[in-house]
Amino acid sequence: MRFRRSQGETLERFCLFQVLHTTHAAETAERTDWRRWAPALRDPGSAEVQAFAAAHRDEIDFLAWAHWVADEQLAACARRAEAGGMAIGLYRDLAVGADAAGAESWANPTVVVAGAHAGAPPDIHNPAGQDWGLPPFDPRRLRAEAYASFIALLRANMRHAGALRIDHVVALQHLYWVPAGQPPASGAYVRYPMEELIGILALESHRQQCLIIGEDLGTVPEGFRERMTEAAILSYRVLPFEQDAESGALVLPAKYPYLALATFGSHDLPTLRGWWQGRDIVLREQLDLYPEPGEAGRQRARRRRDCAALIDALGAAGIGPTGLRETGTVPALGVHRFLARSRAAIAMVQVDDLTDEADQVNLPTTTDEHPNWRRRQKLTIEELADDPGAFDVVRIMQEERPRDEGGGR
Repeated sequence: MRFRRSQGETLERFCLFQVLHTTHAAETAERTDWRRWAPALRDPGSAEVQAFAAAHRDEIDFLAWAHWVADEQLAACARRAEAGGMAIGLYRDLAVGADAAGAESWANPTVVVAGAHAGAPPDIHNPAGQDWGLPPFDPRRLRAEAYASFIALLRANMRHAGALRIDHVVALQHLYWVPAGQPPASGAYVRYPMEELIGILALESHRQQCLIIGEDLGTVPEGFRERMTEAAILSYRVLPFEQDAESGALVLPAKYPYLALATFGSHDLPTLRGWWQGRDIVLREQLDLYPEPGEAGRQRARRRRDCAALIDALGAAGIGPTGLRETGTVPALGVHRFLARSRAAIAMVQVDDLTDEADQVNLPTTTDEHPNWRRRQKLTIEELADDPGAFDVVRIMQEERPRDEGGGR
Protein backbone atom coordinates (compact mmCIF):
# COMPACT_ATOMS: atom_id res chain seq x y z
CA MET A 1 0.00 0.00 0.00
CA ARG A 2 2.92 2.35 0.63
CA PHE A 3 3.96 2.04 -3.03
CA ARG A 4 0.42 2.60 -4.23
CA ARG A 5 -0.01 5.71 -2.11
CA SER A 6 3.33 7.11 -3.30
CA GLN A 7 2.34 6.71 -6.96
CA GLY A 8 -1.06 8.29 -6.38
CA GLU A 9 -3.60 9.05 -9.08
CA THR A 10 -1.12 8.43 -11.91
CA LEU A 11 -0.90 4.73 -11.09
CA GLU A 12 -4.63 4.42 -10.39
CA ARG A 13 -5.60 5.93 -13.71
CA PHE A 14 -3.09 3.83 -15.59
CA CYS A 15 -4.42 0.58 -14.08
CA LEU A 16 -8.00 1.71 -14.69
CA PHE A 17 -7.17 2.46 -18.31
CA GLN A 18 -5.60 -0.98 -18.76
CA VAL A 19 -8.78 -2.69 -17.61
CA LEU A 20 -10.94 -0.45 -19.78
CA HIS A 21 -8.65 -1.10 -22.73
CA THR A 22 -8.73 -4.88 -22.26
CA THR A 23 -12.51 -4.85 -21.98
CA HIS A 24 -12.98 -2.83 -25.16
CA ALA A 25 -10.30 -4.70 -27.13
CA ALA A 26 -12.20 -7.93 -26.50
CA GLU A 27 -15.14 -6.46 -28.43
CA THR A 28 -13.53 -5.17 -31.66
CA ALA A 29 -9.99 -4.35 -32.76
CA GLU A 30 -10.84 -0.72 -33.53
CA ARG A 31 -11.94 -0.14 -29.93
CA THR A 32 -8.40 -0.57 -28.66
CA ASP A 33 -8.23 3.20 -29.31
CA TRP A 34 -9.92 5.04 -26.43
CA ARG A 35 -10.99 7.80 -28.80
CA ARG A 36 -13.51 5.30 -30.22
CA TRP A 37 -15.07 4.54 -26.84
CA ALA A 38 -18.41 5.90 -25.67
CA PRO A 39 -18.01 9.64 -24.91
CA ALA A 40 -18.52 9.21 -21.16
CA LEU A 41 -15.66 6.66 -20.98
CA ARG A 42 -13.22 9.08 -22.59
CA ASP A 43 -13.30 11.25 -19.45
CA PRO A 44 -11.38 9.71 -16.50
CA GLY A 45 -13.44 11.77 -14.06
CA SER A 46 -16.89 10.84 -15.35
CA ALA A 47 -19.44 9.01 -13.23
CA GLU A 48 -19.50 6.19 -15.79
CA VAL A 49 -15.73 5.64 -15.47
CA GLN A 50 -15.95 5.66 -11.68
CA ALA A 51 -18.77 3.10 -11.82
CA PHE A 52 -16.65 0.93 -14.12
CA ALA A 53 -13.73 1.19 -11.66
CA ALA A 54 -15.95 0.10 -8.77
CA ALA A 55 -17.20 -2.90 -10.75
CA HIS A 56 -13.66 -3.97 -11.71
CA ARG A 57 -11.84 -3.24 -8.46
CA ASP A 58 -10.18 -6.67 -8.25
CA GLU A 59 -8.63 -6.35 -11.72
CA ILE A 60 -7.37 -2.84 -10.98
CA ASP A 61 -5.91 -3.98 -7.64
CA PHE A 62 -4.11 -6.84 -9.37
CA LEU A 63 -2.50 -4.51 -11.92
CA ALA A 64 -1.38 -2.14 -9.15
CA TRP A 65 0.19 -5.12 -7.37
CA ALA A 66 1.95 -6.17 -10.61
CA HIS A 67 3.41 -2.67 -10.93
CA TRP A 68 4.69 -2.86 -7.38
CA VAL A 69 6.38 -6.20 -8.15
CA ALA A 70 7.98 -4.73 -11.30
CA ASP A 71 9.18 -1.71 -9.33
CA GLU A 72 10.70 -3.99 -6.65
CA GLN A 73 12.51 -5.93 -9.37
CA LEU A 74 13.86 -2.73 -10.92
CA ALA A 75 15.05 -1.57 -7.49
CA ALA A 76 16.77 -4.92 -6.95
CA CYS A 77 18.57 -4.53 -10.29
CA ALA A 78 19.75 -1.07 -9.25
CA ARG A 79 21.05 -2.39 -5.92
CA ARG A 80 22.84 -5.25 -7.64
CA ALA A 81 24.44 -2.85 -10.12
CA GLU A 82 25.71 -0.69 -7.27
CA ALA A 83 27.00 -3.71 -5.33
CA GLY A 84 28.80 -4.90 -8.46
CA GLY A 85 30.76 -1.67 -8.72
CA MET A 86 28.84 0.00 -11.54
CA ALA A 87 29.54 3.71 -11.16
CA ILE A 88 26.29 4.80 -12.83
CA GLY A 89 24.00 1.81 -12.52
CA LEU A 90 20.82 1.62 -14.56
CA TYR A 91 20.64 3.77 -17.70
CA ARG A 92 17.03 4.50 -18.62
CA ASP A 93 15.46 6.12 -21.66
CA LEU A 94 12.78 8.81 -21.82
CA ALA A 95 10.89 8.65 -25.12
CA VAL A 96 9.88 11.79 -27.00
CA GLY A 97 6.20 11.06 -26.52
CA ALA A 98 3.42 8.51 -25.96
CA ASP A 99 0.84 6.97 -28.27
CA ALA A 100 -2.25 9.13 -28.78
CA ALA A 101 -4.37 6.03 -28.19
CA GLY A 102 -2.57 5.15 -24.97
CA ALA A 103 -3.05 5.63 -21.25
CA GLU A 104 -1.11 8.90 -20.95
CA SER A 105 -3.29 10.86 -23.36
CA TRP A 106 -6.50 9.34 -21.94
CA ALA A 107 -5.53 10.25 -18.37
CA ASN A 108 -4.71 13.87 -19.29
CA PRO A 109 -5.81 14.66 -22.85
CA THR A 110 -5.66 18.44 -22.54
CA VAL A 111 -1.89 18.57 -22.03
CA VAL A 112 -1.16 17.23 -25.53
CA VAL A 113 -2.14 18.47 -28.99
CA ALA A 114 -4.33 15.87 -30.67
CA GLY A 115 -4.14 17.38 -34.17
CA ALA A 116 -0.37 17.25 -34.51
CA HIS A 117 2.44 14.69 -34.41
CA ALA A 118 6.01 15.16 -33.23
CA GLY A 119 8.56 14.55 -35.96
CA ALA A 120 11.58 15.91 -37.78
CA PRO A 121 12.09 17.82 -41.04
CA PRO A 122 13.83 16.24 -44.03
CA ASP A 123 17.58 15.89 -43.60
CA ILE A 124 20.47 13.98 -45.15
CA HIS A 125 19.77 10.82 -43.14
CA ASN A 126 15.96 10.88 -43.60
CA PRO A 127 15.31 12.80 -46.84
CA ALA A 128 11.54 12.38 -46.56
CA GLY A 129 11.43 13.75 -43.01
CA GLN A 130 9.91 11.91 -40.05
CA ASP A 131 6.45 11.66 -38.52
CA TRP A 132 6.60 9.77 -35.22
CA GLY A 133 2.84 9.68 -34.79
CA LEU A 134 3.04 10.97 -31.20
CA PRO A 135 1.02 13.97 -29.95
CA PRO A 136 3.31 16.71 -28.62
CA PHE A 137 3.01 18.45 -25.28
CA ASP A 138 1.12 21.73 -25.50
CA PRO A 139 3.64 24.27 -24.11
CA ARG A 140 0.88 26.63 -22.94
CA ARG A 141 -0.94 23.87 -21.07
CA LEU A 142 2.31 22.72 -19.49
CA ARG A 143 2.94 26.17 -18.10
CA ALA A 144 -0.68 26.51 -16.95
CA GLU A 145 -0.43 23.31 -14.89
CA ALA A 146 2.95 24.41 -13.45
CA TYR A 147 4.64 21.64 -15.46
CA ALA A 148 3.09 18.91 -13.30
CA SER A 149 2.97 16.42 -16.20
CA PHE A 150 6.61 17.03 -17.13
CA ILE A 151 7.77 16.70 -13.52
CA ALA A 152 5.82 13.45 -13.03
CA LEU A 153 7.32 12.09 -16.24
CA LEU A 154 10.88 12.86 -15.11
CA ARG A 155 10.40 11.40 -11.64
CA ALA A 156 8.90 8.19 -13.00
CA ASN A 157 11.73 7.68 -15.47
CA MET A 158 14.52 8.61 -13.05
CA ARG A 159 13.24 6.08 -10.52
CA HIS A 160 16.05 3.63 -9.60
CA ALA A 161 18.23 5.08 -12.39
CA GLY A 162 21.72 6.49 -12.30
CA ALA A 163 21.39 8.04 -15.76
CA LEU A 164 18.51 9.10 -17.96
CA ARG A 165 18.77 9.54 -21.72
CA ILE A 166 16.29 12.09 -23.04
CA ASP A 167 15.28 11.24 -26.57
CA HIS A 168 15.30 14.23 -28.95
CA VAL A 169 16.43 16.62 -26.24
CA VAL A 170 16.14 19.64 -28.57
CA ALA A 171 12.42 19.46 -27.73
CA LEU A 172 13.37 21.42 -24.62
CA GLN A 173 13.78 24.39 -26.98
CA HIS A 174 11.54 23.57 -29.93
CA LEU A 175 9.72 20.62 -31.47
CA TYR A 176 8.79 19.96 -35.08
CA TRP A 177 5.02 19.54 -35.33
CA VAL A 178 3.52 17.71 -38.33
CA PRO A 179 -0.22 18.30 -38.93
CA ALA A 180 -2.03 14.96 -38.62
CA GLY A 181 -2.51 13.39 -42.05
CA GLN A 182 0.06 15.62 -43.76
CA PRO A 183 3.60 14.73 -44.97
CA PRO A 184 6.52 15.63 -42.66
CA ALA A 185 7.74 18.35 -45.01
CA SER A 186 4.58 20.35 -44.25
CA GLY A 187 5.44 20.68 -40.55
CA ALA A 188 6.86 23.60 -38.58
CA TYR A 189 8.83 24.19 -35.38
CA VAL A 190 7.00 25.23 -32.22
CA ARG A 191 8.96 26.89 -29.43
CA TYR A 192 8.97 25.61 -25.82
CA PRO A 193 9.94 27.43 -22.59
CA MET A 194 13.47 26.05 -22.60
CA GLU A 195 14.85 27.81 -19.54
CA GLU A 196 11.95 26.69 -17.37
CA LEU A 197 12.18 23.10 -18.61
CA ILE A 198 15.95 22.97 -18.11
CA GLY A 199 15.54 24.39 -14.60
CA ILE A 200 13.04 21.65 -13.72
CA LEU A 201 15.29 19.02 -15.29
CA ALA A 202 18.27 20.21 -13.23
CA LEU A 203 16.26 20.22 -10.01
CA GLU A 204 14.88 16.71 -10.53
CA SER A 205 18.30 15.44 -11.59
CA HIS A 206 19.76 16.73 -8.33
CA ARG A 207 16.92 15.36 -6.21
CA GLN A 208 17.11 11.92 -7.79
CA GLN A 209 20.92 11.92 -8.13
CA CYS A 210 20.53 10.99 -11.78
CA LEU A 211 22.79 12.33 -14.52
CA ILE A 212 21.18 13.47 -17.78
CA ILE A 213 22.21 12.55 -21.31
CA GLY A 214 20.54 14.50 -24.10
CA GLU A 215 20.14 12.81 -27.50
CA ASP A 216 21.01 15.88 -29.58
CA LEU A 217 21.20 14.35 -33.07
CA GLY A 218 19.64 15.66 -36.26
CA THR A 219 18.95 19.37 -36.75
CA VAL A 220 20.26 21.10 -33.62
CA PRO A 221 19.53 24.84 -33.09
CA GLU A 222 22.51 27.17 -32.94
CA GLY A 223 23.72 27.60 -29.37
CA PHE A 224 21.68 24.68 -28.03
CA ARG A 225 24.65 22.42 -27.31
CA GLU A 226 26.40 25.25 -25.51
CA ARG A 227 23.33 25.67 -23.30
CA MET A 228 23.38 21.93 -22.61
CA THR A 229 27.00 22.19 -21.51
CA GLU A 230 26.14 25.06 -19.16
CA ALA A 231 23.44 22.88 -17.61
CA ALA A 232 25.80 19.85 -17.40
CA ILE A 233 23.61 17.78 -19.73
CA LEU A 234 25.80 15.29 -21.54
CA SER A 235 25.73 15.47 -25.33
CA TYR A 236 25.09 12.28 -27.35
CA ARG A 237 27.97 11.94 -29.79
CA VAL A 238 27.65 9.29 -32.52
CA LEU A 239 30.98 8.53 -34.16
CA PRO A 240 29.91 8.63 -37.86
CA PHE A 241 28.18 11.99 -37.32
CA GLU A 242 31.21 13.67 -35.74
CA GLN A 243 32.64 15.05 -38.97
CA ASP A 244 34.27 18.23 -40.13
CA ALA A 245 31.62 19.98 -42.23
CA GLU A 246 34.04 20.86 -45.03
CA SER A 247 36.59 18.03 -45.23
CA GLY A 248 34.40 15.18 -43.99
CA ALA A 249 37.20 14.06 -41.65
CA LEU A 250 36.03 12.43 -38.42
CA VAL A 251 36.70 14.11 -35.08
CA LEU A 252 39.58 12.40 -33.29
CA PRO A 253 39.19 11.00 -29.75
CA ALA A 254 41.02 13.85 -28.02
CA LYS A 255 38.64 16.40 -29.57
CA TYR A 256 35.43 14.95 -28.14
CA PRO A 257 33.85 17.18 -25.47
CA TYR A 258 34.14 15.88 -21.91
CA LEU A 259 30.44 16.34 -21.14
CA ALA A 260 29.37 13.75 -23.69
CA LEU A 261 28.52 10.13 -24.26
CA ALA A 262 30.43 8.65 -27.21
CA THR A 263 29.02 5.67 -29.09
CA PHE A 264 28.81 4.31 -32.61
CA GLY A 265 25.04 4.35 -32.98
CA SER A 266 21.66 4.03 -31.33
CA HIS A 267 18.51 1.94 -31.63
CA ASP A 268 17.32 4.28 -34.42
CA LEU A 269 20.53 3.95 -36.43
CA PRO A 270 22.31 1.13 -38.28
CA THR A 271 24.46 -1.27 -36.31
CA LEU A 272 28.20 -1.09 -36.95
CA ARG A 273 28.04 -4.07 -39.32
CA GLY A 274 24.90 -2.73 -41.02
CA TRP A 275 26.45 0.72 -41.47
CA TRP A 276 29.73 -0.70 -42.84
CA GLN A 277 27.88 -2.92 -45.33
CA GLY A 278 25.24 -0.31 -46.23
CA ARG A 279 22.38 -2.58 -45.25
CA ASP A 280 20.32 0.35 -44.00
CA ILE A 281 20.49 1.95 -47.45
CA VAL A 282 19.35 -1.28 -49.11
CA LEU A 283 16.47 -1.55 -46.67
CA ARG A 284 15.31 2.02 -47.21
CA GLU A 285 15.50 1.53 -50.96
CA GLN A 286 13.46 -1.69 -50.78
CA LEU A 287 10.80 0.04 -48.68
CA ASP A 288 10.68 3.07 -51.01
CA LEU A 289 11.67 5.49 -48.24
CA TYR A 290 13.76 7.74 -50.47
CA PRO A 291 11.63 10.61 -51.86
CA GLU A 292 13.62 11.19 -55.04
CA PRO A 293 15.00 8.92 -57.78
CA GLY A 294 18.71 8.36 -57.45
CA GLU A 295 18.80 9.13 -53.72
CA ALA A 296 19.87 5.59 -52.84
CA GLY A 297 22.85 5.91 -55.17
CA ARG A 298 23.84 9.21 -53.62
CA GLN A 299 23.57 7.66 -50.15
CA ARG A 300 25.81 4.75 -51.21
CA ALA A 301 28.43 7.14 -52.56
CA ARG A 302 28.35 9.12 -49.33
CA ARG A 303 28.66 5.93 -47.27
CA ARG A 304 31.75 4.88 -49.23
CA ARG A 305 33.31 8.25 -48.39
CA ASP A 306 32.29 7.87 -44.75
CA CYS A 307 33.82 4.38 -44.52
CA ALA A 308 37.04 5.72 -45.99
CA ALA A 309 36.96 8.61 -43.49
CA LEU A 310 36.59 6.09 -40.67
CA ILE A 311 39.65 4.14 -41.78
CA ASP A 312 41.59 7.41 -42.07
CA ALA A 313 40.49 8.42 -38.56
CA LEU A 314 41.58 5.09 -37.09
CA GLY A 315 44.97 5.57 -38.68
CA ALA A 316 45.24 9.18 -37.48
CA ALA A 317 44.42 8.00 -33.95
CA GLY A 318 47.25 5.49 -34.07
CA ILE A 319 44.88 2.54 -34.23
CA GLY A 320 44.78 1.60 -37.89
CA PRO A 321 42.28 -0.74 -39.53
CA THR A 322 43.34 -3.62 -37.31
CA GLY A 323 41.46 -6.13 -35.20
CA LEU A 324 38.96 -7.08 -37.90
CA ARG A 325 36.45 -9.69 -36.82
CA GLU A 326 36.73 -13.12 -38.38
CA THR A 327 33.08 -12.84 -39.43
CA GLY A 328 33.82 -10.09 -41.94
CA THR A 329 35.76 -6.94 -42.65
CA VAL A 330 34.00 -4.74 -40.12
CA PRO A 331 36.66 -2.85 -38.09
CA ALA A 332 34.76 -3.53 -34.86
CA LEU A 333 37.69 -3.66 -32.45
CA GLY A 334 39.34 -0.63 -34.00
CA VAL A 335 36.13 1.39 -33.77
CA HIS A 336 35.61 0.54 -30.11
CA ARG A 337 39.24 1.25 -29.29
CA PHE A 338 38.70 4.66 -30.93
CA LEU A 339 35.60 5.28 -28.81
CA ALA A 340 37.31 4.07 -25.63
CA ARG A 341 40.12 6.57 -26.13
CA SER A 342 37.73 9.49 -26.57
CA ARG A 343 37.74 12.35 -24.08
CA ALA A 344 33.98 11.88 -23.56
CA ALA A 345 33.01 11.18 -19.95
CA ILE A 346 31.13 8.05 -21.06
CA ALA A 347 31.93 5.67 -23.92
CA MET A 348 29.15 3.19 -24.64
CA VAL A 349 28.84 -0.01 -26.68
CA GLN A 350 25.50 -0.96 -28.20
CA VAL A 351 24.41 -4.52 -27.37
CA ASP A 352 23.72 -4.99 -31.09
CA ASP A 353 27.39 -4.37 -31.78
CA LEU A 354 28.47 -6.77 -29.05
CA THR A 355 26.45 -9.49 -30.81
CA ASP A 356 27.54 -8.25 -34.27
CA GLU A 357 24.00 -7.77 -35.59
CA ALA A 358 23.56 -6.75 -39.21
CA ASP A 359 20.12 -5.13 -39.08
CA GLN A 360 19.03 -2.29 -36.82
CA VAL A 361 16.28 -2.98 -34.32
CA ASN A 362 14.20 0.07 -35.32
CA LEU A 363 13.83 1.87 -38.63
CA PRO A 364 12.43 5.40 -38.12
CA THR A 365 9.47 6.44 -40.31
CA THR A 366 8.16 2.86 -40.52
CA THR A 367 5.44 1.00 -38.64
CA ASP A 368 4.11 -2.09 -40.41
CA GLU A 369 6.69 -1.92 -43.21
CA HIS A 370 9.51 -3.14 -40.95
CA PRO A 371 9.39 -5.46 -37.88
CA ASN A 372 10.56 -2.76 -35.47
CA TRP A 373 11.55 -3.96 -31.98
CA ARG A 374 10.86 -7.59 -32.93
CA ARG A 375 14.26 -8.73 -34.19
CA ARG A 376 15.81 -11.21 -31.77
CA GLN A 377 19.46 -10.99 -30.72
CA LYS A 378 21.82 -13.63 -32.09
CA LEU A 379 22.95 -14.51 -28.58
CA THR A 380 21.15 -14.99 -25.31
CA ILE A 381 22.39 -13.09 -22.25
CA GLU A 382 24.08 -16.28 -21.05
CA GLU A 383 25.78 -16.85 -24.42
CA LEU A 384 26.86 -13.21 -24.62
CA ALA A 385 28.80 -13.52 -21.36
CA ASP A 386 30.97 -16.26 -22.92
CA ASP A 387 31.28 -14.87 -26.45
CA PRO A 388 34.94 -14.22 -27.43
CA GLY A 389 34.06 -11.32 -29.77
CA ALA A 390 31.99 -9.56 -27.14
CA PHE A 391 34.69 -10.19 -24.53
CA ASP A 392 37.32 -8.57 -26.78
CA VAL A 393 35.19 -5.41 -27.08
CA VAL A 394 34.58 -5.26 -23.32
CA ARG A 395 38.28 -5.74 -22.61
CA ILE A 396 39.16 -2.88 -24.97
CA MET A 397 36.64 -0.58 -23.29
CA GLN A 398 38.12 -1.40 -19.88
CA GLU A 399 41.78 -1.09 -20.82
CA GLU A 400 41.73 1.83 -23.23
CA ARG A 401 39.59 4.32 -21.32
CA PRO A 402 41.64 7.39 -20.29
CA ARG A 403 41.47 8.74 -16.76
CA ASP A 404 38.67 11.29 -16.58
CA GLU A 405 38.95 14.93 -15.57
CA GLY A 406 38.07 14.05 -12.00
CA GLY A 407 40.92 11.57 -11.69
CA GLY A 408 38.87 8.39 -12.17
CA ARG A 409 38.22 6.09 -15.10
